[in-house]
Amino acid sequence: MLGPMWIRKTRALVIATFTLAGAAVLLIAMAAPQPTSVAALGSEWQCTKTVFVLTTCRPAEPMRVSGVTQ
Repeated sequence: MLGPMWIRKTRALVIATFTLAGAAVLLIAMAAPQPTSVAALGSEWQCTKTVFVLTTCRPAEPMRVSGVTQ
């Protein structure tokens, strides 16, 4: 049979684990991507960095001038 002290410790550990996991999920979900530059790619690319870890880059769209025909 398990003692009451062991059950309290286990419950506290489970609550702490779920609290930390929830806080981590909220931090990642609420962190907005920040524009950044990657010198190796040049100005033809737009890059964003999320949570200071994940960097994603995509080709920059060329500027469009309305009303100009070629």
